[in-house]
Amino acid sequence: MRIKLYLKLIKDFIRLGYNSDGVTKIPKIILKSKKKGNYLDIGCYHPFKDSHTALLYKNGWHGINIDISRESIDLFKILRPNDLNLNIGISLKNGKQKAYFEKKISTVSSLDKTHIKKIGRRNKFFRNVNVLTLKKIREIYDIKKLDFLKMDCESLDSKIILKSDFKSLNCKFLCIELLPQEVFGWEFKEPNIKKKNYYKNYFVKSNIYKKLSKNFKLISNHNYAFLLKNKSNII
Repeated sequence: MRIKLYLKLIKDFIRLGYNSDGVTKIPKIILKSKKKGNYLDIGCYHPFKDSHTALLYKNGWHGINIDISRESIDLFKILRPNDLNLNIGISLKNGKQKAYFEKKISTVSSLDKTHIKKIGRRNKFFRNVNVLTLKKIREIYDIKKLDFLKMDCESLDSKIILKSDFKSLNCKFLCIELLPQEVFGWEFKEPNIKKKNYYKNYFVKSNIYKKLSKNFKLISNHNYAFLLKNKSNII
């Protein structure tokens, strides 16, 4: 099993043109303000592929990576041994919940049974996973100060954020991935030609931003991933 994981990492590394920095736009912005820090990466998916924390880790940051896929977490245990890597989900309550998978390691696996179908793919199997609220995960692991919180809960982000208090969300930088269909409804069709401010315009209309704008300001985005910075200098 471990040999297969190593082979996958090698294949992914080659496919990405020998680049293990992940998605660099957001971490580069963070590194300009904070050279060393900690993160909580919820929906971490892969140690470097499409990762917003890979470059931070390479620059000496450490933190907690969370994913409902145990195979994803096995990859993190290989390449991020200095992090805490947890095969759990973040939800609205503590306990156990069904997680739905398109494949063992996927960007679209979700605790929401309808999500994979909504984006035109198919649920191939499910697993029962342990789930915790954002508040509980911070209590258990004593996360009082957090420099970067990244959330990608595949259609559950809005519900989790709207139900969470600002103490649970407190961090210096916050990254959220949000599709336009989650704002306008799943019947919404994206335009073929995206204007420069397309992503920003729909994000600022979301209920997520209406809540978060009390404490955070939007400073950048990478496609569907939006980076916010805490307005307070004291975190």
